[in-house]
Amino acid sequence: MSKREYVFAAVMLGLCGGFVRAQNPPSPPAPAAKPANYAYRYRVLGVYDEQTGDPLEGVEVADVLNGNKSLTTKTGTVSLFFLPDGGGLVRVRKLGYEVQTLTVSISPADTTPITVVLSHATQLAAVVVKDSAPKYISPALRGFDERRRGGQGHFITDTMLRKNDNHSLGDVITSNVPGVMMAPGRGGAKYLVSSRRMCSGPALRACRQSDCYVSVYVDNAKIFDASMGTNGLPDFGRMSPVEYAAAEFYQGAEVPPEYNSSGAAACGVLLLWTRER
Repeated sequence: MSKREYVFAAVMLGLCGGFVRAQNPPSPPAPAAKPANYAYRYRVLGVYDEQTGDPLEGVEVADVLNGNKSLTTKTGTVSLFFLPDGGGLVRVRKLGYEVQTLTVSISPADTTPITVVLSHATQLAAVVVKDSAPKYISPALRGFDERRRGGQGHFITDTMLRKNDNHSLGDVITSNVPGVMMAPGRGGAKYLVSSRRMCSGPALRACRQSDCYVSVYVDNAKIFDASMGTNGLPDFGRMSPVEYAAAEFYQGAEVPPEYNSSGAAACGVLLLWTRER
């Protein structure tokens, strides 16, 4: 190729390259991601007097499982921002009113405000105990006392719980109730499992780690059983005895019929009753 032909080819190549570049401009930058909408995390709960319909200020609204809580304002409302994503078990209580426990969902599909109506506590007759001052038994604990007198199951009283306020609820239960132990879970969680049976389900089923999780009820509301898989497993390492007035545990044939669902008898059933004051 002569020098003249070489120069001509170089010029043409440059022109073509410029043409290609002109026809293919750089792609515009991708639009910024739209920020997530977390408004659902602030779902509102309102509490009102059953008789007057007036909003109730200063009502304690607490997450039963982790102890986080908040109080209602003058409008009787409170934001449930302290609940974890997905929701939890909520206890609503105010001195002079009956305690209510309910399951609340926290998700983008659950944003409707929640209304709770509290009824005034019923004045109960004194139960006189020899060599002691009169005591009052709340409606929630009447069944506890009746079952304890029946001789079936294992029971932890308010006195025993108050002596261990500085321990975790799991420690108190495993120290006072035979047949249960704590198993490690994700993120340092501690789950309550049967110490008499390693695996849930069929008797010959094998498992690497104990998964015979205890069914749990709080104030008669079921918060976990085998039908839920591992969703909603209570972390007993973070639960405090301060929140509870009594506990009772059953396993096998001693489980009361009303609590024997989804094979609960095999792994055991724990009933927890929250403190009213």
